[in-house]
Amino acid sequence: MTEVVRGLHHSVGIATSVTEKIFHFLKTRSESQGGRLSTTDLDVAHAHFLATLPKAARYFEGVDRHYTEATGSTAPEYFAHEAILATSLFACSHKAARTAFPQADGVGEKWLHQLFAGIAAYIRENICADADDGLFKAYFELAMKLGDKLTLADLLHDDGVRRVLRECLTPLIARDAAEKLAEPLSNAVSTHIASERAIGNADPVKVTSAEMRKFLFFLPLELKIELR
Repeated sequence: MTEVVRGLHHSVGIATSVTEKIFHFLKTRSESQGGRLSTTDLDVAHAHFLATLPKAARYFEGVDRHYTEATGSTAPEYFAHEAILATSLFACSHKAARTAFPQADGVGEKWLHQLFAGIAAYIRENICADADDGLFKAYFELAMKLGDKLTLADLLHDDGVRRVLRECLTPLIARDAAEKLAEPLSNAVSTHIASERAIGNADPVKVTSAEMRKFLFFLPLELKIELR
C-alpha cells in the first residue's frame, strides 16, 4: 500500500513545515538586527518546541477527524490511535492472510481489515497491552519528518515500529503457536467480525481454527521479509 492515505500526518507535516519557516525567519531577523534573543536562544527554543509536538498528537488527530467529517470524507482512519496496531499488522502480514483465508477474496478488503482488528484485539488483551501507544508515538515522530509523504512502507521501516511489532508477534511465530493459539485467535477474530457486521453465530465470514492454523504457518516467512 504505497498510495496516500488519510491521517494526522498531513496536519503534522504542515505544522512542522510552518514551524521551520517561522524559526528561520526569527533567526534571520535576530542576526540582522541584533535583537535581544541570540541565535543560540532561538535554537534552544526551536528544539524545545519540536520536542513538545508529540504531546499534541491527540489534538492533531482530532483536527484531522473534524476536517474529514466536515468534508464528507469516508476514507478509513488507518493511522488513528485505536487502529494503528491493526494497520501495522495488515502491512506486515496481509499476504499470509490472503493465502490462508478465502474470505479475503470472497468478502473483500474491508473484511481483511476486520480480521486484523480482531487479531489486534487479541494482542492487546493477551500479549502487549500498550502496543497502540508505542506504535502511535513512532508514527507521530515519522509524521514530523515525512508529513504527507508518509506511507505504510515507511512505518514498517521504522525501528521503533518494528520493535513493537516484534514484541506483539513473537508469540504468534513460536514453534507451538499453531497448536496453542489457532483456536483462541480464531475465536477472538470471529467475535470481532460478528460484532462489526452484526451477524449471528454461524456465518461464512467468520474464521475457523484450521484457517487460522494455516495463517500462523505462513506468517513467519512474511514477517522475516517485511520486518527483516
